[in-house]
Amino acid sequence: MRSKIERNFVEKFIVKDKRDRLLFELCGKKRVIGIGRFCHYADEMLLKEKIIVFENHLHYDEIIKIIEQYKVSEQWHIIAFNKNMDGISCKLSEALDLVLGNGMAAIIVSDTMAIVESEQCAGTPTRYILHD
Repeated sequence: MRSKIERNFVEKFIVKDKRDRLLFELCGKKRVIGIGRFCHYADEMLLKEKIIVFENHLHYDEIIKIIEQYKVSEQWHIIAFNKNMDGISCKLSEALDLVLGNGMAAIIVSDTMAIVESEQCAGTPTRYILHD
């Protein structure tokens, strides 16, 4: 596992019976497989009560507007299928620029929030915004 924030993400936003497997995959050689599996089955793995927005056509400006309603750390962490982005810590705007619309599954995590871009199969990928 790349950071404590990833463990916090799993503990806060993932259903209990899926946590151990996802933590195991994030820690080892199966990291990319685990990220891809999570983003493909996010709807089954996310705690429904933590989802504040779930939409296919959620754009950059809309995400920023929603996130600004909450007190959130300025540092965000990227968990991504794309190895060039995976593990990067940066500001939200930078993370969104890297992740949104690139066609690959990714999770952007702060201390109390997460943004999930699911795997893009056809059309716009599903995007989730979660809050703890």
